[in-house]
Amino acid sequence: MQQRDGRRLKRPVIKIGLVLTASAVVAAGAGTIFSQSSSKDVVTLPFVNAAAINTSNTTVGFADSDLYGMTPEEINRTLDEMQAMGVNNVRILIPWAGVELADDYYYWDTVDYLVEAADSRGMGILGVLNSTPAWATEPGLPAVVSPPADNEQYAEFVSLAAERYAGKVSAYEVWNEPNAYYYWAPSPDPAAYTELLQAAYPAIKAADPDATVVGGVVGWVNDVPGLAYSPANYVEEMYANGAAGYFDALSYHPYHYTLPFSQGRPYGEIAPITQLETMRELMVTNGDGDKLIWTSEYGEPTSVVDEGTQAAFIQDYLNTWSQYDYTGPSFIYTTRDRDTESTGVEETLGVLRDDWSWKPAAYVIQQWTATHPQTVPDPVTLTAFAEELEGATGEPLTLAAMQATEVPPSSLTTTVAPTTETEALTPETEEAALADLATATEEATEATDVEVETAPVGRSAVTPTAVEPTDADATDADATEADVTEADATEADATEADATEADATEADATEADATDATDSTDSTSSTSSTDSDTGSSDTGSSSDTSSTSSTDSSDSSDSSDAAA
Repeated sequence: MQQRDGRRLKRPVIKIGLVLTASAVVAAGAGTIFSQSSSKDVVTLPFVNAAAINTSNTTVGFADSDLYGMTPEEINRTLDEMQAMGVNNVRILIPWAGVELADDYYYWDTVDYLVEAADSRGMGILGVLNSTPAWATEPGLPAVVSPPADNEQYAEFVSLAAERYAGKVSAYEVWNEPNAYYYWAPSPDPAAYTELLQAAYPAIKAADPDATVVGGVVGWVNDVPGLAYSPANYVEEMYANGAAGYFDALSYHPYHYTLPFSQGRPYGEIAPITQLETMRELMVTNGDGDKLIWTSEYGEPTSVVDEGTQAAFIQDYLNTWSQYDYTGPSFIYTTRDRDTESTGVEETLGVLRDDWSWKPAAYVIQQWTATHPQTVPDPVTLTAFAEELEGATGEPLTLAAMQATEVPPSSLTTTVAPTTETEALTPETEEAALADLATATEEATEATDVEVETAPVGRSAVTPTAVEPTDADATDADATEADVTEADATEADATEADATEADATEADATEADATDATDSTDSTSSTSSTDSDTGSSDTGSSSDTSSTSSTDSSDSSDSSDAAA
């Protein structure tokens, strides 16, 4: 996941080699987040933990590419922290480069551990199938970030993954942020990606007919000839090349570090929110009006803005995304900072600090999940409940009516875990934290209303054109445009003003130079996220697989979902 001058470019994924000794044994999982209420004033649908993703647009998950490089202890604590925030869905890397180390030689242990750890907790799992091994890459092209030389070899891998994790991984993304060169080297090619999708979709469905196949996985970038396609233009080209019928949902990483998601319309067709709406129009035109668009990476780095603004952006995004009737679940990139004190974008995207303490954004997510059911209804229990309701009311409970049913906050209870060993939450401390959050969010929102500027999203040489308001009354935004260089060029420094106080005091923040797409194969959005998890987003860090690295979208755009 990375963003550059208004666009987000992914970050590299973690090193695969770090986890080659991980065991496949996992500890038992945590308990249920929500319980039923006895309130007689509201209709409360029964919810249970299930290894499936609730596709509601109020569902929140985490895209965490770094999970792939963590120790078992870190994996378990990270998943526990997610569930302490009420999050019951996770996006993980299933990097081809980290699994099939040589042709027909597989190392599944790391992914096995991750899947079992999440599944044992009743979490829904979205897997990112990306990152080409060196042995399967076209000669002369870089491993991980280049497409496979033979799509049938990729299809064989995704088929084995879907068969192995059937009933545990409920959805798969085909690649990560292929609409920019840093995840599809040397240049994005929607026709070639469509061919990959056409090979992968039937392979996954044959191995696990119940799996959801998510295509596109596009990161938010501007059109730059030879280097990047904007999300909507990329999807349009996918359809033109026969993508219809080869995905169950699309995914998108709408990163933008200085523009709140809801405030994009004055900036015209390139704004992240407008790109979403354009993609929807394309889906309807091509007969896919019944399919959803997921966000598999979205985040905000606290090296670019302060923690209150990060919380405000995430709150704004969740509020806005959930207002559409064609959007699906969201995955926030990411759980924990790599280095909270760093000035690097990819180091500070967590909603937890590197010492595991919670930032204000973590409380935003916890509050959101407490008022929006996150798990999938149990079909057996729900059927019995529907029959009972019909007998009492004389009216059948239809799927549409069930999806429209609001479950008010009063009908839910949450289990809140301590944020650290010494910082246990009490009703008083939680109330104080939420009060502080409300103040910070109000101030951050006022600040972002004052200044909106395109900002870099990650490591990439792709430089978007400035986003200009189309409405004369719109807030002016200054954008510094960097010259577009070759794929191996360094990213131009972008200076952005960060307004954090209610009185809009400005502080200059200089973004660290980002390395080029090939470098994104080193340590891990959103795109992505994020994501390769290589993706833009669900979402990553570069990952060395023995001698190979994988990227994740979470660089959100992941810059590389490394494996993602």
